[in-house]
Amino acid sequence: MDSEALFIRDVTAWAQSLDEIAALALVGSYARHQARPGSDIDLILICHDTGDFLDDVSWVTHFGKVKSQKIEDWGIVTSIRVFYSDGKEVEFGVAPLKWADLPVDLGTHRVVTDGMMILDDKRGILKRLVEAVSRSNLNDV
Repeated sequence: MDSEALFIRDVTAWAQSLDEIAALALVGSYARHQARPGSDIDLILICHDTGDFLDDVSWVTHFGKVKSQKIEDWGIVTSIRVFYSDGKEVEFGVAPLKWADLPVDLGTHRVVTDGMMILDDKRGILKRLVEAVSRSNLNDV
């Protein structure tokens, strides 16, 4: 198993152990199985309270030694872009439950259609979201 797969496995196990995280998904090139060397790992954490993960971001050190990090605001999603000392670049998108609400927001629709792999879904919200997106087209959003 390569280091990226191990990293994703570790994040998944961590998310599964926390009730505060309702769901976790891998998105982007890794979810599409099109990652190239140097591709970042994109994860979406659907949280009951985003403040639990944004007010103190020290939890990112659980997955490796952090070289640098920065916060990016994408509207409803706040990303913590982490550069680990082993060379991995990981974007942890922290989103509230309403990110997965129906009807599907255009930005959420794009993320899902661009490739999403559900890693943890305690309440079935991502499964419902993916099903809704697969039944829709952009004219319905």
